[in-house]
Amino acid sequence: MKKIKDYETTQAAKEFSRLPAGGYVCVIKKVEDNERGEYLYLEVDIAEGEWKNYAIDTQERAGFWPLKFYRNYGGKSLKFFKAFIEAVEETNNRFKWEWDEQKLVNKGVGIVFQEQEYESNKDGRVRTKLVPYSFTTAAKIREGDFQVPAPRLLDHVTAAPTFEEEEDDGELPF
Repeated sequence: MKKIKDYETTQAAKEFSRLPAGGYVCVIKKVEDNERGEYLYLEVDIAEGEWKNYAIDTQERAGFWPLKFYRNYGGKSLKFFKAFIEAVEETNNRFKWEWDEQKLVNKGVGIVFQEQEYESNKDGRVRTKLVPYSFTTAAKIREGDFQVPAPRLLDHVTAAPTFEEEEDDGELPF
């Protein structure tokens, strides 16, 4: 085998732990508005506790941002969007975002994450991911005033086909 460039100076990968479902005090790191789609794209990180800087650490270690999601504000989603905005405003001493999504950057918010199953587009396998379940104030997260929902499982389970056993009469079927 040829000698690998930078092998000697490269740090070995450390054991990786995945963020568990639960309530976290988070900080909004990035916001993009998609007016046509009527949603905000957000990237957040954990701001306090054992998992502080989880997203930025994952970005540095693995090259992707793990805590990103969308907040729809059109139609029936508006009431959920408003709950998100109110949680941000209350967490940040009644700050007002004044319809400028960039004012949300570096603001805190409490997020309860739920584990959710999904079917992988790459190989069709069932995998799990964390998704925001609800938004609340950072104070409620700190006080433990939230419930972690049960995992959201796929509606269907792909099972191997079953075959009925037939009695063998010794005759070939052809």
